[in-house]
Amino acid sequence: MGDGPAVDFAAIVHGLRLAVFVFHRTRVVYQNDAAVRLHARLKKEYQADLIVMLRDHLLRIREIDSAAAPPAVTLLTDARGEPLYVHVLPFGSGSDSDIAVSVRELGIEREAFARRYGLSPREAEVAELVLRGYPNPVIASTLGIAPTTTKRHLTRIFDKIGVDSRTQLVSRLA
Repeated sequence: MGDGPAVDFAAIVHGLRLAVFVFHRTRVVYQNDAAVRLHARLKKEYQADLIVMLRDHLLRIREIDSAAAPPAVTLLTDARGEPLYVHVLPFGSGSDSDIAVSVRELGIEREAFARRYGLSPREAEVAELVLRGYPNPVIASTLGIAPTTTKRHLTRIFDKIGVDSRTQLVSRLA
């Protein structure tokens, strides 16, 4: 690869905030710290086992077309319907190759898009719930605010982000 300094890719992957799992067949052979934290949080909050969900997901992908490589990005929902974006990347050769799986939660992005668009903490919470598909009444009750306050937050969010609808907001932030 050249004469530059050696790069420790294992250390880079291990330190990512993105959850990364590596499967050999259906057995997990590696998970970084973010993956361990996500697995533990989903188990504690929702009694959902992320590794079982991912195994089932990988098996479904293989059933669809065992000869083809799995799709690069899929959407998986956890026990409460919150979206988890799953990136699947086979590596190695042959049918017995390992599969790297990264799992991105929508909530992790909240601080990033709040900073980028100058959203207040409450506006960022409202935007995140819109991204998760919650209607205004549910957002209001979830956050303990009035429905009119939810609408006011959405108007400010739309103005700051430069969109006119929930659909445009989801397209811009997802």
